[in-house]
Amino acid sequence: MMHRGALPAMGTRFEIVAGGADPALLRAAVEEAFEEISTCHRLWNVFSNDSTLARIDAESAGKPVTIDGLTLELLQICSRLHQQTGGFFDPVIGADLAAGDPRRAPIFGVAPRDGFGGIELDAAASTVRRHDSRLRFDLGGIAKGFACDLAASILLEAGVECALIHGGTSSVVALGAAPGRQDWSIEVKGYEGKQIGLVDRAMAVTSAGGGGAGGHLIDPFSGDRLGRDRGGAMVVGDSATDCDGWATALTVAGFEGDVARQIPATMQGYRLNNEESTHMKPEAEASVEEERWKRTVEIS
Repeated sequence: MMHRGALPAMGTRFEIVAGGADPALLRAAVEEAFEEISTCHRLWNVFSNDSTLARIDAESAGKPVTIDGLTLELLQICSRLHQQTGGFFDPVIGADLAAGDPRRAPIFGVAPRDGFGGIELDAAASTVRRHDSRLRFDLGGIAKGFACDLAASILLEAGVECALIHGGTSSVVALGAAPGRQDWSIEVKGYEGKQIGLVDRAMAVTSAGGGGAGGHLIDPFSGDRLGRDRGGAMVVGDSATDCDGWATALTVAGFEGDVARQIPATMQGYRLNNEESTHMKPEAEASVEEERWKRTVEIS
């Protein structure tokens, strides 16, 4: 059988479809995975005064701020992706996103460009230091993928070998194949091939659409919002976290320049038109027991 659970978090809807012979094991594993996703939401919610990002913002610039292990791990990945993409993936664009968004605290003055260049991580001390108080983290371009990867690890440790995990249909992890099928079939609008078959792989889709009339993606070099009509990117690889970062970078930079040529050999990038969307199709020959997870995360 297959067990399906859903959880609202990070401003979107996460879903897990897990297959196996033991219903109790599936339910327990899915619930534990949702607990981890909830933890990620609490840590990196830019709209909550209790989040780790809010605590970092509240500290004066130049002062190291102690952070938890999950946040340190994610920021280290961000640092690597920032270097690999030539700065086109930059999670320190919160000041730009705050402009014109009444939900966010305004930033006075102009924040430095190349935001992550003004961030210092100390892995041994588990601290982060901002060199300018106007620098603001926003992990919306990578946190969903990281949460999906964490959920996948929990399912595997629990003995679940067949599952599909997605956050808002834009960050996806496939474990094994759907029961009775060769893969998990993912329909991707804006992709010429129409469908992607995933087996023990991850995928991320990014588009400039959404986030109001000005779009929700920022060019980190200019601070400008990308137009909603810009084409998007889909990236397939071993890690939803890395796929998220690269899909964001390719949407911002495009496929014509050096960034597209720097994508690791273990990953594949695909250009999408501006109809970006995914549709999860957990088709299988087994029955599906659906349970909406009762405990939800409130988005403040």
